[in-house]
Amino acid sequence: MRTHLGLFTPLAFALLLLLVAPAQPSLAATWTTNGPMITALQNQTATLLPDGKVLVAGGWNGINSVATAELYDPSTGTWTATGNLTTSRYYHTATLLPNGKVLVVGGKQGSTTLSSTELYDPNTGIWTNTGSLNSSRYFQTATLLTNGQVLVAGGYNGSVLYSAEIYDPTRGIWQITASLNTPRGNHTATLLPNGRVLVAGGWNGNISTMGVTNVEFYDPGTRTWTTTNAMHTARQNHTATLLPNGQVLVAGGSSNTGPTNSAELFNPSNGTWTVVASMNASRLNQTATLLPDGQVLVTGGAGSTSLSSTETYDPIANRWNTNAVLKVARASHTAVLLASGDVLVAGGTGISGVTNSTEIFDYASATNTLTGNLNTARYGQTANLLTNGLVLITGGTGGNYAELYNFTNGLWSNTGIMARQYATTTLLPNGMVLVANGGTTIAALYNPATGTWADTGPMNSSRNSSTATLLADGQVLVAGGINPGSQLFYPNAELYDPKTGTWTTTGPLNFPRELHQAALLPNGKVLIAGGSNDAALGRAELYDPASGQWSLTGSMLDPRSQFTMTLLPNGLVLAAGGQSGTADLGLTAAELYNPTNGVWTLTGSLNTPRFGHTATLLPNGKVLVVGGLSGLNNTVASMELYDPATGKWTVVGSLINARGFHTATLLPDNQVLIAAGSLQTGSTVTPLATAELFDAGLGYSNSWRPQITFAPTSLNLDASLVVTGAQFRGFADGSSGNSQDSSTSYPLLQLHSLEGGQMTFLSTTNWGTNSFASLPVTGFPPGYALATIFVNGIPSTSSIVNVNVPLPARTRLTGEQQVNGAFQFNFTNSPGALFAVLATTNLSLPLTNWTQLGGVVEVTPGQFQFTDPSATNNAQRFYLLLTP
Repeated sequence: MRTHLGLFTPLAFALLLLLVAPAQPSLAATWTTNGPMITALQNQTATLLPDGKVLVAGGWNGINSVATAELYDPSTGTWTATGNLTTSRYYHTATLLPNGKVLVVGGKQGSTTLSSTELYDPNTGIWTNTGSLNSSRYFQTATLLTNGQVLVAGGYNGSVLYSAEIYDPTRGIWQITASLNTPRGNHTATLLPNGRVLVAGGWNGNISTMGVTNVEFYDPGTRTWTTTNAMHTARQNHTATLLPNGQVLVAGGSSNTGPTNSAELFNPSNGTWTVVASMNASRLNQTATLLPDGQVLVTGGAGSTSLSSTETYDPIANRWNTNAVLKVARASHTAVLLASGDVLVAGGTGISGVTNSTEIFDYASATNTLTGNLNTARYGQTANLLTNGLVLITGGTGGNYAELYNFTNGLWSNTGIMARQYATTTLLPNGMVLVANGGTTIAALYNPATGTWADTGPMNSSRNSSTATLLADGQVLVAGGINPGSQLFYPNAELYDPKTGTWTTTGPLNFPRELHQAALLPNGKVLIAGGSNDAALGRAELYDPASGQWSLTGSMLDPRSQFTMTLLPNGLVLAAGGQSGTADLGLTAAELYNPTNGVWTLTGSLNTPRFGHTATLLPNGKVLVVGGLSGLNNTVASMELYDPATGKWTVVGSLINARGFHTATLLPDNQVLIAAGSLQTGSTVTPLATAELFDAGLGYSNSWRPQITFAPTSLNLDASLVVTGAQFRGFADGSSGNSQDSSTSYPLLQLHSLEGGQMTFLSTTNWGTNSFASLPVTGFPPGYALATIFVNGIPSTSSIVNVNVPLPARTRLTGEQQVNGAFQFNFTNSPGALFAVLATTNLSLPLTNWTQLGGVVEVTPGQFQFTDPSATNNAQRFYLLLTP
């Protein structure tokens, strides 16, 4: 009598013969150990959420079924607990619905088969029961249909089931639909491009077999099942993957002779099956994940034991290529394609039992290609992506004309005279570019609509090598620098107001400095760190726009100047490389600033020491560092990527032309434009006119990309962002419809601030094949941002959206009270509006003599609160509420 694998206990693995085919050349890729799950699990579900995180729910811990759920954050590589399921379960399914919630269905609780279903709300972390199945079941499939309903088919509940039923999310009810022609469990269900569902294989309860060859279609239009041609090999616990060419790859599983390495393709156009190259290893309970380049990654599974081997199917060459092995052998695990194109593998049963280990597969092979040369060789210039998608290059040594780069044709064109060095440029919320500093008090504005420059109000100080930061209220903070005449280091700072075109001084820095870096933090404050004041500085300080004052924060572990500082998606700030001042050598050290405690901690070191380099936050959440100098006579060509999830740097090739003091600009098509710079050989510094494009190397075809056809040009904070387009639901998918693999053929919407660098994925209220509607956008800095749709790890060309602070309404204070010795009041106003508070004890004083207090907190959308902890120090105090 044959044993049905996985039917009676999650620990049951039959000792079957492992068949091995000759190995093919391996794919250049790596597995990286990641933060472990909180709970060791197998037969859990894993679901990619609209905010880019992964929800793991339920499973078997080696002793019992569990009700725990946890979230993986790709920006940190860590797991956190979320709300528990209402019912512990394993062998269940999980499906992301168009409303952004996750539907979990059936499964087992110990030895009890479940009919219960529940919904997870990512916005609250809470599970709620929804209607019960008409038949309890486990090892069923659940498929999201094109109409937003969910088809659940087959499974077991003591016997093998014919039945199928439909979940309607709008009403929260289950309805019986037509029954399968063949009872089955451990099968696969694949949504085809025509909207029909292909169900293949599984086990029909016949103890003399280990699987069936039977195949059938479900037609949602007629709600009927129709048989089609059978597979060549009977199988269960296999995988099925819809390829970009419309065919379905079925691989592995348990056949009547044990685990199989056979694979075959189904062609929906004629209903035929074709045997293709066999896998290098026989396996069942493996995962199969469609990669952005159209290949299929198969990981682990069980043969005679749990497997650590992985391989990739190439549909064009019809061959399987072996990859690097998993760090931990595993079967009955999960695999999820992240928005970045990486694959997260989690849990499963290994050789030593159930595991909580996780690892990441990164297969991208980055490339650089030359693009058109600039009209003028230059270095030390600035670069800004404009609202029309062109890139503006300004100034630098050797550059008298500003130039525009058009990424659609790779050509450059001059756009007016703007000759200055060591300047700053800032894209303003009105779409113009402010150029400031550069050894003059003259500030100018570039108008993209006319391609012309015009002077604006003069600065209070002439300076070089300062920083310029766009604040949340739309003003620009210029801080520090060096006087080009006296060579004195500046501690002073000033603000530019685009509404009036004027500059006003604000609180001075605690330490004068040049060649430092600035980052706008998510809390609205500005972090200034490092730089030089005759020697490299490690000091860091924070600017509070509400008070106009600077306060010291934790010092960097390594003093440095001419480094880069990047705000990461997890809210930390990465400082990388730079010059320590010792023999003019570059640094490899990198460190992270945590705004919550003001502490710097070391992270992985660069592979190459460098200063005068660039750092670009990519849409995948990684940081690309390019070029620079390792010493005064050594220009660097290498490039490397920093992964915040692992804290490690990976070399990703070399520039075509080594360069330092260049610019790197993220383009709407997700490539990075690396332009101009200098080549230093001995005492000779050669300005460059060459430019090249960096591609992250996911290998997808442009025809597979989702397309945004409409995005609003303007978006108020606390309003929903709605974009429409095509292929928001991928025409290929790595889902097999059961708990082994996770569908990712749905849209994720990312916002990436052009000036502040803040990056976030937006939660959704509704998504479909050609639309995405987000929850109200909060906590995002005003100004222009790239809006990008990701489907199956493939990004669209980005649209540029202007995020606005809404105009405030008339304010009426409520709830004035003393709280723990402090004075507090509340008021309602336009969601997302900005406010500051002035206070005085003497109403006859001019406003310039009033005390500026901390900012107002928006506790919930449109509900504001201000607390004055020092109010009790005064017998009487008056307050004035101001808006920018």
